[in-house]
Amino acid sequence: MDRKVGLGRNKLIVILAAFTMLCGCVEFKQITLYDGMEPEPQKPKPVAIGMVVEPEIYSDDPRDMWGIEETVCKKAEFSYDEVYSGKQAVKISWNRYAEGCEFAGIGIGWDNWAGKDLTDVMDHCAIQFYVRAQEELMYGLPIVLTLIDYSGGMGFAYTGNKWFERTFIDTTWQKIVVPLSAFDLETENLDVSNIKQLQLELQQNGSIYLDEIDLVFFEEPVVEPWYEEEALDDPLAMPKTIFGDEFINGHGWGMVDWNCRTIEIAEGEAQKGKKAISAKWDDSGECDAMFIAASWNKWHPVDFTVGNYEDFAFEFYIYNRGEATAELNLNFGLSDYNRNYISTRITGKFADKDIFNQSWTRVYIPITELKGYSFDYKNVKQLGFQLINSGDLLIDELRMVRRNEN
Repeated sequence: MDRKVGLGRNKLIVILAAFTMLCGCVEFKQITLYDGMEPEPQKPKPVAIGMVVEPEIYSDDPRDMWGIEETVCKKAEFSYDEVYSGKQAVKISWNRYAEGCEFAGIGIGWDNWAGKDLTDVMDHCAIQFYVRAQEELMYGLPIVLTLIDYSGGMGFAYTGNKWFERTFIDTTWQKIVVPLSAFDLETENLDVSNIKQLQLELQQNGSIYLDEIDLVFFEEPVVEPWYEEEALDDPLAMPKTIFGDEFINGHGWGMVDWNCRTIEIAEGEAQKGKKAISAKWDDSGECDAMFIAASWNKWHPVDFTVGNYEDFAFEFYIYNRGEATAELNLNFGLSDYNRNYISTRITGKFADKDIFNQSWTRVYIPITELKGYSFDYKNVKQLGFQLINSGDLLIDELRMVRRNEN
């Protein structure tokens, strides 16, 4: 080999080695102009639901249903007198606050407990059923619809008011439609291709008739905004009067004259102004739990974590018209939009005197005294009073204050 050629090749190797040391290893690969994740295409809508899965979940056949029984917190039975259609409906009353109550609900295996593949209908169908109250007006339907697969996975959807035909449940049958797309499938790893049953988990309390549960086609209605969203006041600007002579923004509820309670905004004896909340109740065991509640942010969530939530407290006045007592049959608390509730019993510990008697008594409760589990302080819905057993009292001048302003 020519010596000059060999020296030239050696120089080239040295130069390439030096270039590699300076620049690092060079790797050539094919690239694309867009490297994002493409959305999974929506499955086509089937011609008929029955071509994919049995659409009838419950009508008149009780063979695939469980939980039709009486427990410490639930009474479920078949009704043959009050039905939406067909020969029978399900009559249910429940109270999840009852002592010893661990679970309240019913379940339906439907289609003879066969495994149901909902894959092709998840984007196109909803669970539809008909419901009415037994006697008393209900402002919500505290039922969690739960799909359960044969491996134990679960998916959840809450029957919120947005799925109602009307804004409340009364004694006239109405249709509830909850789309399958509203179910949380990820938290408990639901396998939609092998569904075992639909479970209705009963929360809080209620008393209803239930009938005709089916899978139906569903399309989310297009809602055209008809007004500009108004600017909201700062919900944490303190002090904030939530009830004076009326509820702030008119957003209070629970004013009911029905059965075992008379709750109203009454003129006459008030701690300040002309009106107070008058509440008289006697729960002989036939009543549901009773509440007086209010939103102070026009039903928008309140985020207490913007500041330090421990800095807040609640102040109000109580006039006990019954026998003098150191502890009222009354809880005070907050609820969030995930249906969690924190509360405390109203006792002399929070009052400016030891006994609630026939005179106005100031009550002051720091938010840190409200106890519960998994409460979301970023997503607070309302404050309220829970009426227990029996009582006769007035409530007035309900305010939220900072603790250093009391």
